[in-house]
Amino acid sequence: MVAKESSAGPNAFFAIATAWMFFLLCYVSRVELSVIANDLMKTFNMTASTCGLVSSCLYITYVAIQIPTGVLLDKYGPRIVISLGSILVAIAVFLFGSAQSILQLQIGRLLLGVATASGFIGCTKLINELIPQQRYALFVGITMFMGCIGGICGSAPTAWMVARIGWRETTFIIAGLGALISAFAFFCMPRLSKYSKTGDDVGKMMDGLKILAKNPRYWALGVLCTISYLPITAVAELWCIPFMEKKFMLPTSTAAMSSIFIFVGYGIGSIITPCLAKYMGSCKNVLLIFTILTILVFLPIIYVDSMSFGICLSLLFLFGIFGGTVPLFFTMAYSLVPKQYGGSSSGFTNMLNMSGAIVFQPLLGRLLDYFRGGLTDPDGVPIYTLVMYNESFLIVCLCMALSVLLLFFIKDTEVT
Repeated sequence: MVAKESSAGPNAFFAIATAWMFFLLCYVSRVELSVIANDLMKTFNMTASTCGLVSSCLYITYVAIQIPTGVLLDKYGPRIVISLGSILVAIAVFLFGSAQSILQLQIGRLLLGVATASGFIGCTKLINELIPQQRYALFVGITMFMGCIGGICGSAPTAWMVARIGWRETTFIIAGLGALISAFAFFCMPRLSKYSKTGDDVGKMMDGLKILAKNPRYWALGVLCTISYLPITAVAELWCIPFMEKKFMLPTSTAAMSSIFIFVGYGIGSIITPCLAKYMGSCKNVLLIFTILTILVFLPIIYVDSMSFGICLSLLFLFGIFGGTVPLFFTMAYSLVPKQYGGSSSGFTNMLNMSGAIVFQPLLGRLLDYFRGGLTDPDGVPIYTLVMYNESFLIVCLCMALSVLLLFFIKDTEVT
């Protein structure tokens, strides 16, 4: 193995910034569906269950390809993988925007899952190679913050564009950005590192996965990481905007502000939690405190009907901050494998982390249809009330309460 650069110079930061641009694009393309959910249900005459299923198609392929993507990152390096991922985003988003049937929507989302699979772990691979270990958690937190900026761009600004030019045209613009970033990554992203030569032997690359798979502590971390990301995958990325439309009788462009507050809070929380864990010398204690606080701020959001829109946005902001604990799980998983398997570790962890969307996005849709009980308007369009959303969102709180109990059985990781 060729040693990596000893310090993180300007070129290293430029490479990481390029990867962050791609990750931001991945989030925009993922979150866009939350803005156009009502448009899709009207255009294709879909129920909430079907809309949730269409959305979750992305995560089926996203999760399935995480481990191979991690291995490819270890073998070929982020420059090649990110360049290919960006052009695939452009193709997938264009297919989605051109869809004339629900099946075509699903195909577009499935391909988008493949395209965005290297977004987060491509960043973590670069950080693993170029940044000193003691700053790893902080840079992963900044990466999450950049994803949240993408979530912001994919919510209110996208809703503004949809209101003016339509959801299909907006989608085509996002596809064009994917092609542009692909060219930028391939031609401008410098080849900074001599990536691990263990990549020449696929059998050796699987060693990192075997180390993780045989470690019960790692699987427990994976389950907890999946639950910790529900504020984003189950709420902000799909169902928050329709919920806020019902709660305050708002147009989509205004309700989209709710997702912005979650994403901004989550981005800030993703930077605060590594710093706080370093100050306390413990990841576990921070996870316990922040998970409990996440539950406490989400309960009034879904059950207090008399609060103002401004107070609700403030609580959603705190909901995002307290939910920003994912970098700690990646840090704890990272400590379980040798450094040369950083890409494989990130891919495996992200696979488990994002698998929650496959379950919870359609699950919340099914709960909405269950509580709806067949209620429709005179034209046969399904009607979803605020009470239905309140009852469906309770599953998020229950899962987080379970994670608090499980954390007591997890061995701590010190952050120095």
